Amino acid sequence: MRIFFLLGAMAFSSFSFAQSWTPTAARTAFTAKMFGVKVAGTFTGFKGNITFDPANPGQSHISGSVEAATVDTGNSLRDGHLREKEDFFQASKYPRISLKSTKIEKTGSGFLGTFDFTLKNVTRSLKIPFTFQSFGSKALLEGSVKLDRTDWNFGGNTLGMSDDVQLDLKVTLKQ
Repeated sequence: MRIFFLLGAMAFSSFSFAQSWTPTAARTAFTAKMFGVKVAGTFTGFKGNITFDPANPGQSHISGSVEAATVDTGNSLRDGHLREKEDFFQASKYPRISLKSTKIEKTGSGFLGTFDFTLKNVTRSLKIPFTFQSFGSKALLEGSVKLDRTDWNFGGNTLGMSDDVQLDLKVTLKQ
């Protein structure tokens, strides 16, 4: 009986466990082009649940969302248009933009997360490469992806608007 206990303890000690991380700060930014000119913006109101183990990413889970109404491009007229027009965020009807991991795997330069990304009640799968660096009880998660806005029926046929949108995420975490 003692041998089974020792074998069980040895096997158990070789496993690593995903740890829960609490977001303390987040930067969610995007860039797109309008008539060839880069338009940059941010969102605030990030809420997230992150359970992550770099040694065993398959057991990790990441979810997060931002408030659509917080879109800020530095132009109040454009921001109001983006918030409420039917072809854009319609923030009063669809208040949050969210993502939830369905798979996380290790890559040579970090990790690749497959996420359900939801914008205006349209959910599509989106692969986001990201890095995770821990510093004791603190960590930094950073990812960047280019997406096609038309996959989420966003922006309609807006004249001069590029289909490509760059999305950059940076989340500071603590245990």
